[in-house]
Amino acid sequence: MDDRPRYWFGAKVGLGYRPPLGWRGWVAIAVWMTVWLAATPFMNSQEHPFQSLGFFFGWFAVLLGVTKWKGEP
Repeated sequence: MDDRPRYWFGAKVGLGYRPPLGWRGWVAIAVWMTVWLAATPFMNSQEHPFQSLGFFFGWFAVLLGVTKWKGEP
């Protein structure tokens, strides 16, 4: 059995990671974009104008966390 760690994203370059290395990385990005795009129509509120901005940055932090956790060092 192969005990090497399986990375979803390539090595970090500058401030970000390279594109996904396998299907798990692509699924992570697809799920992230699907949730973001599906939630976008519900975030257009006149009473809370910064709600959509907060949702985007919070959801972006989730993506950064996944790339940090599953990315190659």
